[in-house]
Amino acid sequence: MRILTGGFSHESNSLNPIITGEDDFVVLRGGELAEQAVFSRHSSAGIIATLKKAGAEVIPTVLARAVPNGVVSAPFYQKIKAELLDRAREALERGPVDGVCLALHGSMKVEGGLCAEGDLCGALRKILPGIPFTAALDMHATITPELLRAVDAFAGYKTAPHTDSYETGELAAGMLLQALDTGKKLYTAAQHVPMMIAGEKSETAAEPMRSLIAACKALEKPAPGRMLAASLLLGFPWADCEYNAVTVLVSAFWEDKDRADQEARNLAEELWRRRGEFRFRTEYYRSKEALAAAYAAVMEKGERPVFVSDSGDNPTGGAAGDATEFLEEILATMDQADRLPGPLLYSGFYDAPAAAACAGAGEGAEIDITLGGNWDTLNGRKIPLRVRVKKIVPDFGPYHSALALVSYRNILISITSKHIGFGDGDLLPALGVNAADHCLVVVKLGYLEPCFRSIAARAIMATSRGCTNELLETIPYRKVKRPIYPLDPGMDWRPRQRSG
Repeated sequence: MRILTGGFSHESNSLNPIITGEDDFVVLRGGELAEQAVFSRHSSAGIIATLKKAGAEVIPTVLARAVPNGVVSAPFYQKIKAELLDRAREALERGPVDGVCLALHGSMKVEGGLCAEGDLCGALRKILPGIPFTAALDMHATITPELLRAVDAFAGYKTAPHTDSYETGELAAGMLLQALDTGKKLYTAAQHVPMMIAGEKSETAAEPMRSLIAACKALEKPAPGRMLAASLLLGFPWADCEYNAVTVLVSAFWEDKDRADQEARNLAEELWRRRGEFRFRTEYYRSKEALAAAYAAVMEKGERPVFVSDSGDNPTGGAAGDATEFLEEILATMDQADRLPGPLLYSGFYDAPAAAACAGAGEGAEIDITLGGNWDTLNGRKIPLRVRVKKIVPDFGPYHSALALVSYRNILISITSKHIGFGDGDLLPALGVNAADHCLVVVKLGYLEPCFRSIAARAIMATSRGCTNELLETIPYRKVKRPIYPLDPGMDWRPRQRSG
């Protein structure tokens, strides 16, 4: 059997003014995709490994991935879409294609407001009608009618922070293989729940997500009439989109359609019933209060390392990475920062001009730079600093970002030339920095990634200003369908009796 695979993966933040273009993406084509040397833990790798293990002929097309950012360039999207479709046509010319399994995000938006996954899958379905089609999705996927019409079955991540991407790919490919082995038709029941959930209220180690995800896993266990996959897809609250909402998807064989419909309703009802339980699990304050609490934890209680999340400017949620509210709070309290028992570590800022200036000056140089405010000018401004360049890394990670580490008085700051995330466990070590050695660490993140959570003596979240503002009620949405919780806290809702 011949299975076509590929993907286009991006989480697009419509509040961020950056247009995510070709230079921001890593694109794997053909054999590069089949080898999966770059994204070895991505869902695409899980898909390919599962298909190969089953003896299928894998037809790799194209996989494009970028760090969450602003909406995607329309010309670039159309270019990759055309290439993927052309490769599908070429595969069809060489012989029958028996199935499709794609690695997607689910909340990719293109200039002009296009919901990319539905458009891409709909176009692919026209080329390959009538064959089983499955997809792996991020937990923060936004499910549109076009996507539901094009794809037969879905598997979504079940962890936040996301640590099961590979396994989700395995599940998506496994469903496809079962459909081909049995000849049975796939079916997906969908229940849209009018809710939006801030990312940092949905950690799966805490309630209510812990038991909701456990219920999904229970449906997937081998049993008579088992469901193939059950997914809670939370949407993406920082994309102002008419389809923004939570969606419950239950995928099964067509013969189990009625049970799938009922299980989707059950999950949706339980999620809605527990809507008030979604809350921040980390202590949180506005920026000024968060910094004061961090200083007190270090200086008065001796806790270390203390981590503070600059959550409003989280690049892994699609923020610009150059908002300056929290930096300004630190600079306003430099007398306290200077008294810390070691340098305050701030990771970091996306600032290509500053990174270039540091690289040009070289390690050991003392130079004047401005930091921040290049893109998110609503929540950031250019902050002039005279810094010493401590370390330069010219080529870091799959996105080939330059890195710089600079010092200003008792602060160490990491700077990137590309829009990448600061939750990467390899970024600070590449700069010769061990976060565990610092008493106070500020990171542009929401919930801490495992590499930081495992060493944090205390974690504090600053509900700072930026494009990943965690206080959804304060965001001036224009396209989101109303009423929706929590923007309309007094609303009532019941799941529909038929799915879709």
